[in-house]
Order: sequence, then structure tokens, then C-alpha cells
Amino acid sequence: MTNPVSSVFKMFQRSLLVMVWSMCMAFSVQGQEVPITHYSTNSNGQVQLKVNSNSESYYLLKVRHSVDEDFDLTTSITIGGQVTTTITEPLGNYPIEHYQVLQYSLGAPADTDGDGIDDITEYYGLPVMSPLNIAPAVSMNDGSAAVDNMSTFNDLSANQNVVQWSDFLNGKKFVKFIIVDFHTSNPVIYFINSDLHRLHAEFAIAVGIEFLGENVKKGQIIYHPTSIANNGTLGNFAFNYSHGDGEDFATVQRTHELLAANMPFITNNLSYYITANNTDEYEADIALYMDARIPVLFESDLFAEVDYWGLNQTEGFGLFRLVANDEIPGPRDIVLYESLPNSLPRVAGIMSSVIQTPLSHVNLRAIQDGVPNAFIRDPLDIPEIAGLLDKYVYYNVAQSAYTIREATLEEVNAWYESIRPSKPQDPPLNLGHTAILPLDDISFSMHDGYGAKCANMATMRTFGFPEGTIQDGYGIPFHYYMEFMEFNNFFDEVELMLNNEAFIAERDVRELMLSVFRAKIKQASMPEWMMDDLAAMHASFPEGTSVRCRSSTNNEDLPGFSGAGLYDSKTQHPDEGHISKSIKQVYASLWNLRAFEERDFYRVNHFKTAMGVLCHPNFADEKVNGVGVSTDPFYGTSDTFYLNSQLGEDQITNPEAAYTPEEIILDRGNGGIVDYTVIQWSSLAPHDSLLMGEPFLHEIREYLSVVHDAFAKLYEAEDNGTFAMDIEYKITANDQLIIKQARPWVSYIAHTTVVSNGSDGTLTLFPNPANETITLACNACNLSYYSIVDITGRLLEERLVQSETGTEIQVDVQGLPAGLYVLSGLDSGKGIFVSEKFVKY
Repeated sequence: MTNPVSSVFKMFQRSLLVMVWSMCMAFSVQGQEVPITHYSTNSNGQVQLKVNSNSESYYLLKVRHSVDEDFDLTTSITIGGQVTTTITEPLGNYPIEHYQVLQYSLGAPADTDGDGIDDITEYYGLPVMSPLNIAPAVSMNDGSAAVDNMSTFNDLSANQNVVQWSDFLNGKKFVKFIIVDFHTSNPVIYFINSDLHRLHAEFAIAVGIEFLGENVKKGQIIYHPTSIANNGTLGNFAFNYSHGDGEDFATVQRTHELLAANMPFITNNLSYYITANNTDEYEADIALYMDARIPVLFESDLFAEVDYWGLNQTEGFGLFRLVANDEIPGPRDIVLYESLPNSLPRVAGIMSSVIQTPLSHVNLRAIQDGVPNAFIRDPLDIPEIAGLLDKYVYYNVAQSAYTIREATLEEVNAWYESIRPSKPQDPPLNLGHTAILPLDDISFSMHDGYGAKCANMATMRTFGFPEGTIQDGYGIPFHYYMEFMEFNNFFDEVELMLNNEAFIAERDVRELMLSVFRAKIKQASMPEWMMDDLAAMHASFPEGTSVRCRSSTNNEDLPGFSGAGLYDSKTQHPDEGHISKSIKQVYASLWNLRAFEERDFYRVNHFKTAMGVLCHPNFADEKVNGVGVSTDPFYGTSDTFYLNSQLGEDQITNPEAAYTPEEIILDRGNGGIVDYTVIQWSSLAPHDSLLMGEPFLHEIREYLSVVHDAFAKLYEAEDNGTFAMDIEYKITANDQLIIKQARPWVSYIAHTTVVSNGSDGTLTLFPNPANETITLACNACNLSYYSIVDITGRLLEERLVQSETGTEIQVDVQGLPAGLYVLSGLDSGKGIFVSEKFVKY
């Protein structure tokens, strides 16, 4: 990252030079005001000001927003004609009294922006430099000081199918901008090569400017070729700020003027883009917008004439429900949303009354899960839709029409079974570990007895981190949970529930019965020996310690399945009596609705799903908590870590309020300087301030590097490009950075099917990537079976085949969504599996 002290000095040095140069120019070059002889407007709504002129002069147009203001804005520069010159500007017209025209000599030009380079040199140096922008020249490979024509806009623009942090940019052509010294008299405007620099901070680091603080504004200019602009023609440029955030009217107005003055090809077709993220700020200042020359483009207006959009064209069955954003729908639900949720679990189908784009996160989830998804305008005003709420339906989304009708429970059940994994799955369960052990006595290989969360925590205590970074504590094995369930005959109750027709068919009944079952678990007795063991463990903590009891099941923290948020952790406070109370609360969470339905969909054996518990001292009044990933899974930057942090104890994994966390991309580097990029500031922290200072960022970078490398060896994933570790961390009230858990990142594909040692079998897939068909061949094996799994480990296809050595097999992949997959084949001759990754585009 740019050295702050050096940057401040450079900014002071530049300001001093600008001030001296401006003073010199004030004494040497004075513009002469010339009268406007004729005022009119053109068909684009731009002003046309005629002045008497000569070809040895050039003319600057000065503008003011109100007759009570000074002429502080310079909005255009025009080379003079021999007799008269018509002067215009990029934006819409003001009345004549808002304009002033100044004449300067071409032979002794002024320096309007005060950067030490005269206007005419910069005028002919567009777009690398600009007479109305103090920005120093940068390489066009990085960006420019102006956008002088559409060709330059195209050269600088990005056109990405998926922009993870801003759905409204998906599939659009856009150019990022950054304005430094925004609130000064000499703002610096840069237009960024947005294909090269995907993040504003990358550009800022490349050209050596500061990009943090209230005095910096960042955003993008999006081109909408089919939208009608303020000038009445097709082709609208619309700007907004990073993440779609809103700004006050004065900031928007200044941004609009600065961008337009340095985009001289604009013809009154630059608008302010209004999305759901900045509607509140716009509506608060709507009266000011009505009196200003800032056109606005509403995201909804882009689709004003669209009443139906079949986004993911397929079919499904399920229970049709109107769902609020804070509800958790189930895998059998066909959901109707009146506003789009931030995240979406597996559902059976999606209908929305608000516009989605094909690459919105909701539609991407629909594509991933292979479920129908459509936008339908005002669906509850359509009787055949409204009348089906809370009923089982068949829902088919086609390109130009949809079908929705009532369905039978038998149809729903049959459909649901057809899209689930075909075989039951047993999670790892080793009941041979029968003792509560200190973490220092638990190894990585004991995850099948204590759970991956517990085993991974214990393993990190061997990594040599400073004392206290990985907490001391105990692991309670699965054996205790199974004994507790058997002691109370709870598995008999589970069997009765699973065979209950109402439990199977009705989600409300299922939720109620699970709730009753959880209450029984919390109130149940434990064997005396178990109570004694737990009491002894509890007594080993220092007196007065609150003990955190955390879920460590055999159905979470696994390669390809994190299970984040499925189960509950509880804190046992000193005045709450026997610790069995908290242990039973953790046990009960194994049977909450979301966890049950997630297991049920993937056919995970409920009777072999077991709860271990990780117990360690609880830290109260934490200053920061967060999640870190040992790669950048969201923005695709290389050699970086991703950090998502929040102030205090507000949860990252299960936030209870609509607060935005801090997002940081942290360079892996091994030098003393910590390089990082702030993607988003925490809404709970003081404006533009880091939650963790650079010493903490340095620590977490070192810890993430060690965690990644060590677990890559343990998971035998050193050569696996999909491997990453996900850690949860916190800064305690005593300013110590601690790691509270580590698990494989959810998109890691475990190499569970590998060529055995000594085999010369080689699996070949081509073409790769593929769109329609992949040819599968094995040079030295006889394949009798193959399967395809996605990046979460979900089985998508399996087939029996017959092949001899060298035989090629055609595999149809047209039905797969775009993404990364693993194809595995069984060599029946050697009794081994061979596997290879492929990309479907």
C-alpha cells in the first residue's frame, strides 16, 4: 500500500506547486469576457451560445448553477472561428444568465486547471491529459484524464458477465472513475482502464495516489445502449458510486459536472443511476433534483415495458409461498419474492415481482440448482397466480410464457426425489473415541470421533502461534451424544417422526414436531457417569470462567460442505449450574428445521449424524470478529486473502441486523509492508476507518499463510487449485487476535477419487472446457462406471458403462450449468478410481 507519510508529503508538494503556478498565471494570463450574441438550444437540449471570435483565440465556457453564485465551473473549451463561434457544453442547457464566455490567446494560453501545463497543450493531448482536469498524465494502459470519444470509452471499458459485488453491472459496458481531492478547488479525475483494473484500489496503487477518505469519490459510468437518454435518443451513460451507494445532492451534482466536463463527447446523455441501494438518498433530495440539470435513470425504468422475463427456463414442483426476506424457505418451496433477498438457500422455484437480471445472484443460484426462475410484473394481481398461494403447484418457465397450475402431493414428492442424490450418505462416525480429551491430546485424524471443528482447532495448537492465539479447551466426542440419545430412547422418536405422514408432507407440522423434540432433548436426563465427566471437565477451567460450548458435528466443516450456521453454540455462564444444560442445548440444535432439511435433501443418514462439542473459555466484549479465506473467492484477485470483519460482537456468519461488514483484499506478500485493498467499509465503524490496524493485518496474513499450507498437506490438497481454508477470528477486549475455528472453504473439491499408487491409468477429458459433449478416455483402464459431481461434492450424474482399454466414451454435459466439475471413473480391472476436473462454459 502507498506509504501514508510519503503520500501526504506528495499531496502537500503538489498543492504548493499548483498554488505557486496559479499565482503566476493570474498575473500573466487573463481571460477577456466576450458578450454572447445569440442564445439557443439544439435538438439534444444543449445550449448553443454564439460569440464574435477570431481564429487566434480559444474560448472557455464558465457556468453557475444559480444567479447568486460565482462562475466557478469551467465546462468546455472551444477553438475560435474566424468570425463567429458557437459554444456548447456536454450537459443540458441553463438560461443565458448562467453562462460566461472568456477569450484567451492561442499564442499565450492559460492554465485553467493549474497543473503547470497550458490549456492548448492539454487540449491536443486528450485523452491522456485534459485542460479541465489537474490529473497528471498516466499511461492509457492504466487509464486517462478524459474520455474524448466513444472509442476511448470502449478502450477503457469492462464488460463482465458477472460482477459479484454489483449485480446492476452484470453484462454492461462500464468505465470506473475515481476523483481525488473532491472537496477542494482542484479535484483530480481519473477514468480507469476497467478491464485491467477490476478494483479502484488496484488503479490507485498502480498510479501512486491515495484512494481512502471522505475526499475521494469512486464509482462507474455505465453505458445503456437501448435506454432513452435525457436528449431523447437511444444510448444513455449513467454514473453511480461504488456498490451502488447513495450520496447527498451536492456530491452528486459536483460529480455530474466534473465527469461531463472531461467527457466532451457527451450530448446531454449522462444520467445519475438510481438502484435500490441509493433510492433513499435520492428521495430525500428529490426537490433539489427537480430544479437541477441532473437526469436520473432508474434501474426499474430499464425494464418498464417488460411484464415477464423467463430467466431460468425449466420446470419444477413445490409449495407456492410468498416469502419475506428474513424467512428461510425450504427446498420444496416455490418462492415469490417482492424484494430480492441477499442470499438464497436451495428452493424448488423462484418468482419475483421485481426485476432481476440474468446474472443476478438470485438467477445464478437458480441456474446452479436447476430450478425455474422468472420475473412477473404484479403477480398477485393475476388471479391464477394469487389463487395458488400456499398450495402445491407445477411451475414451468419458458422463454416467452410461464405455466403454473395446482399439483398433487404425489407429483411434488416424485419430483423432489428425482432431483436429490440417488444414494443415502453416511457421515464419518467413529465411536471408538470414548473420552473427553484436552485439545492437546486430539489429533487431526480424530475428526471422525470429535468432529472437524474440534480436530482442526486442536491441530492448529501445533502450528507454533503465540500463546492464546488458539484457545485451550476440550473435545467431547460423538460417543457422548449417541449414548445420551440411546439413554433417552430418542432414536425411537426420530424414527416415529421420519415415518409420520404429516411430518413428511407438511412443513409447518415438521417445524412444530422438531421444535417439540428439541425441547425434550434440552429437558432430558443424562447418565450419571456422563454428568460426572462433564462436571470434571467444567471444574478444570479457572473459577468464574464462562465456557463456550460449540457444535462440532460430523456434518459440518467438511470438504465441500461447511454447514455454516446450521447448528447452535451456547455459552455456559458461572451462575448457570451444571454445564450439561449448555451441552444439551447444543445437542438439540442438531434437530432444527434448516439443519434437518439440509441433511434430508442430501440423503444424509440422520441416525449416523452425531454432535461433538468443542469447549473453551468464552471471550466477552470482543472488539472485532470476522471470517478470512486463504484465497479471494469473490473478486478473483490472485495471491491475496479475503477478510470480512465487523465491529464488536455482531455476527458475520449470522448477522442479526442489516449492517454492512468491512471487506478487505489482503496481499499474501512476505515483506514488512502490509498491502491491502478496502472493498467496503463497515457501517458500524467511524467513516473510512479500518476495524483492524496494519499490525493486526500483518498477523492475520501470517496466520492464514500457515493455516493454508499446513492443512493443504493434511487434506492432501497441495496441488489442488480449489483448496482454501476458511477461518473465523476475533480481536479480544485485550487486543489479542485469536482464531476460533478453521475449515475447508466451501468450494474446495476434495480428491476423494484418485489413481492408486503404481497405476499407469490416465483419465483424459477433451475438449476441456466444453459446452456440449466431453470425450472420456482412459489409456490403460477398463471403465465400468463414471460419475460427475459439482464443486460442493453434490452428485449430479452417474452411469454404468462398458469400455475396453483405449475406448472413448461420449458424455453429454449440455444440461449442466456453467461451472467447475469433477468426473470420476471406476477402472473395474484394477478396482481403483481415476478422476479429472473439467469446466462447463
